[in-house]
Amino acid sequence: MDFIIEDQTALFSPLLALTQKKMHEFNSSAASLIVIQNDRVVLEWYDGFHHSKKGAKQIDADSMFNIYSTRKTYIGLATAIAVVESNIPLETPVYKLVHDIPKDDLGEITIRDLATKTGAKYFGANRIEREELAGKVIETITGMNIAQLISERVLKPLQLNHTEWVTSPKESLVCDFQADGNYASVRIESNEGHERNLYTSSLDLAHWGYLHLKDGLMHGKQILPEAVFDLYADLQLKEDASKRLFGWYYQEDWYYATGAAGCHCVVLPKYNAVGVRMFNRYTNNYKEDQMAFNHTLLECLKNSPAASS
Repeated sequence: MDFIIEDQTALFSPLLALTQKKMHEFNSSAASLIVIQNDRVVLEWYDGFHHSKKGAKQIDADSMFNIYSTRKTYIGLATAIAVVESNIPLETPVYKLVHDIPKDDLGEITIRDLATKTGAKYFGANRIEREELAGKVIETITGMNIAQLISERVLKPLQLNHTEWVTSPKESLVCDFQADGNYASVRIESNEGHERNLYTSSLDLAHWGYLHLKDGLMHGKQILPEAVFDLYADLQLKEDASKRLFGWYYQEDWYYATGAAGCHCVVLPKYNAVGVRMFNRYTNNYKEDQMAFNHTLLECLKNSPAASS
């Protein structure tokens, strides 16, 4: 499913200039920008290469970036679908659903704790992370792992064909530069959905953000039940504003998710807009980078024709 293309690059020139500046500062070999507003792609821009060596593929609409911690929004949505459609309270202790980890190791952690990243981060003798534990809960409830559930309920209906939990190399994957910055690599792990191997194109990630903006209503079709997104709203009312809720950080003008190698997705409900920025290089200036992007996009949207209509 595609959005109408309505090029408004001039309006977003400050955002483009910021992205180009940060691309240079971070020494990222790859960059992209997408803005969707009012069911229209109003900005689409790509620059750079999949890595920095000779022969690297040029970045284009099919290029798939590793989104690292932004994947937690996919785990969050899978959790919300599972509990809403099975009518399971968030307060349910995880030990009632996960039986291959001793109850003593799980303690009283609940599904709500997993959804809000509260309490312990590692569990059991193998010290699995919250995301893998959430995957166990989801599979017990639905009979599907995270990747299967999201693929069946979101990716296939929306024809998001450039989103994948990668288990083998392919030409469309953008390499990223690990913390030491010396070597380009791709992350290959399991296809279950909880690990750091979720790759997606810039447009697919923008669709993902727009799905949340529209509470599951995409292109005139309710892809997911509204009750799933009512659960998001309920968490916002009841939880501390500093917490990550189903993978998203909520603030006054926007909510957003960011990954370690520079991918970023921000949703601005007042302006019916989503912005996506992709890099492939780690930065230590996480918070500063996120806020600069969000504020610059907000200022651009304030000047858009849609803001005054």
